[in-house]
Amino acid sequence: MGSQTACQVPIVDFTDEELKPGTAKWASACLVIRSALEDHGCFYALCDKVPMDLYNSVFALMEELFYLPLETKLQKMSDKPYHGYYGQFTHLPLYESLGINDPLTMEGVQNFTKLMWPAGYDHFCETLSLYAKLLVELDHMAKRMVFDGYGLDQRHCDSLLESTNYMLRSFKYRLPQKDENNLGLHAHTDTSFFTILHQNNVNGLQVKLKNGEWVDIDLSPFMLLILAGDAFKVWSNDRIHCCEHRVIIKGKKDRYSMGLFSLGGKMVETPEELVDEDHPRRYKPFDHYEYLRFYATKKALESECRIKAFCGIDYANEK
Repeated sequence: MGSQTACQVPIVDFTDEELKPGTAKWASACLVIRSALEDHGCFYALCDKVPMDLYNSVFALMEELFYLPLETKLQKMSDKPYHGYYGQFTHLPLYESLGINDPLTMEGVQNFTKLMWPAGYDHFCETLSLYAKLLVELDHMAKRMVFDGYGLDQRHCDSLLESTNYMLRSFKYRLPQKDENNLGLHAHTDTSFFTILHQNNVNGLQVKLKNGEWVDIDLSPFMLLILAGDAFKVWSNDRIHCCEHRVIIKGKKDRYSMGLFSLGGKMVETPEELVDEDHPRRYKPFDHYEYLRFYATKKALESECRIKAFCGIDYANEK
């Protein structure tokens, strides 16, 4: 069961105009983010980058998107795992999702749009392109604060950001029928560095704290959740906690959400600065897309921790 509140999860106020590198507020917020990621694997981001009219347009378009015929949505395929259409699962009947590759480029958004609306849909392209760019701005700022929180040179962060690939994924969770349970999405961790989640006005997301308690996450147009995934676990040499999360449908309306996923475009590895006698290197460098291909294999599913099974050092001796 999920608790009624998630007050344990810290809130970082990104609307504060004084939150700038080199300031006391920045330094304080960097430590809050580091602590939140190590303790919970996530934090709330109070952020007004996405104006209300854009927010309303995005989620209105999501309803249009998922209302399209199934055969249209199935046109979204990808040679990259977890980048196409997902849905129609017997074990997850409430869930379906669609991914937009390269959402920072108009070409990427147009390629997706043409699959869904062959005659074109300029409003969709323009709206989703702008939305993705604003979320990426938040992602960049949050990552810079993580690097500062660990005292690392920002040139390391520049290198990471320059090589990052993004996917913007839309999710729909329909209401369960009388003979169905209310599980929207099973408990899991993400493979990404960060996942930024935004939703319509229907809750359902829960995160698992380190003590095993599931807590409800209450999001709004200006309150987003930033989750750490497996890539940041490796990058931080096990300092950052991967946030396990799930979706439980409780409301009276369909739930729509958006997720911005950041993936490494080059080998993901732990910086030398985060390896010492107290923190020996725990992971080999890994290719993010190879890990995505591994993620649903028999070996991965049978492991206690998929990322450790994939690239952990001396993983077999840890059991």
